Amino acid sequence: MNKDKEKNIDINDMAISLDVDKELIAKVRSGEIMHIGIDISENNQNLILENINGNLILVTEEMPVTFHGCYYYNKGEFPYAIKESLGYLVLNGGDDSCIAKIIGVHTEPGIRFNYKGNNKPIVENPNGDSCVWEAYFEVVPVPEEPKHYLMRWNPSISSFTEKDYKDCIANMNNGIFRINWSIYEWEEARRGDFFYMMRLGDDKAGIVFIGQFISDPYPADDWAGTTKRRMYVDMVCMNPVKHDAVPHVSLEKLQNAIPEMEWSKGHSGILLSEDIIKKIDMLQHD
Repeated sequence: MNKDKEKNIDINDMAISLDVDKELIAKVRSGEIMHIGIDISENNQNLILENINGNLILVTEEMPVTFHGCYYYNKGEFPYAIKESLGYLVLNGGDDSCIAKIIGVHTEPGIRFNYKGNNKPIVENPNGDSCVWEAYFEVVPVPEEPKHYLMRWNPSISSFTEKDYKDCIANMNNGIFRINWSIYEWEEARRGDFFYMMRLGDDKAGIVFIGQFISDPYPADDWAGTTKRRMYVDMVCMNPVKHDAVPHVSLEKLQNAIPEMEWSKGHSGILLSEDIIKKIDMLQHD
């Protein structure tokens, strides 16, 4: 795995590393496979589930009669909390590897049994009070050399209103929300590329969230209601600024630090150079 890439996305303490077949990596990259299942066991539960002072966090109102590991069945409702900090799967396939961003989690009970105590054999029972829980991670690969795009949003004219934005933040799942957006320079854009969302048109102008494309560009009707067709991408959106707040990376900061770029007007979906990407990242972390 490329060490610079690992450092850039701060993957330490945010990932689970899995040994997989090379064929699975190829299918994740192509989009043929978007979900990867993992049994939550005693060996990996601390990597997947929230753990405070050595205690797994239960999100159920009643405590189990017997509790060990992540076995509690809880009437088929997942009783634990997936780590909010768990952001990536690292897929290792011999001489090939792939970093995949987790964009969704689904859990379901696996084999049921009655828990008899630590190191006691598990005997399957369809009506048992325990089970081995399974987590299915929806993922999108991080390309070896991802491109970065500047998307633009003016709430006063966009079909995506400030109320829509507020609602998206209020209903985030696994630290993200999902939207689609028109993209002007679409020819080189691919699933897995990254973007910065630039708010314009009011006193809250600046980069209001970042994210990743989870589709290749596709044509659809114009969001503005004209007869022309536009190209769109589906996106996952992360680290949003509150709808009524001035972003840390404001329009003023961008104009002062990167005057060679026209920030206050232009199309949505502009491919950014490596030099501008580095300067934006410096502003995000100052």
